[in-house]
Amino acid sequence: MKKIIILLVLILSSCGIEYEGETKIVIKGKVVDSDNNPIINKEVNLFVTRESSGFPFIFYSPSEENNIGKATTNSKGEYIMVIPQPKNNFTEIIVETNSSNNTLNPKQYRNIQLKDFLNYELNLPISKLYHKSDLSQLSITPNNINLNNELKNIELLGLVANELEFINLPENYYPYYQINTSVKKNQTIIARYTVLNHSTNITSIVDENIMIDNSNQTNYTLNY
Repeated sequence: MKKIIILLVLILSSCGIEYEGETKIVIKGKVVDSDNNPIINKEVNLFVTRESSGFPFIFYSPSEENNIGKATTNSKGEYIMVIPQPKNNFTEIIVETNSSNNTLNPKQYRNIQLKDFLNYELNLPISKLYHKSDLSQLSITPNNINLNNELKNIELLGLVANELEFINLPENYYPYYQINTSVKKNQTIIARYTVLNHSTNITSIVDENIMIDNSNQTNYTLNY
């Protein structure tokens, strides 16, 4: 029998989020290391949040006030969380694996919505955690060399930590969120970006190779 630790804490007065008392929703997932081995006894936290009027969506920081679910991974790296279903007065559900104070990188799945649940259940993608010592911070600086061009999207292909992943892109999502992220050292990352030329109305997809060495910081200028 799987060992599952579930802790539900409701602090309704502080966060102002309402819940369906009789209806429960289930979130399942798995946590592995960079070699796809299961990580056991890893704490996973779930937050239900409302966007603050004073801060943009992306900068919301989960706190104990809106932490309503905790689970611990079993011998297969799997976890299950059961929480009361929130009503429609919330912005997003966040699932966070690991913390920034650990030797492994943190991981968040953001902007989970009720529509993502099938029969009250959601299976999240596998969370892959890397040792921080194996990661380089990749910083891409977009440089517009053609004023007719507009950078529409950037996708990184390779061994990328993906510390922040959106299940649903928020309305104010900005493609440049991809330009500062952690990637595994000693590899070649492909930066696949989309450019719209307003003079020709042609959209192009371009691949550029970025060499990642053993340094902790990698800076790259992307000319478009």
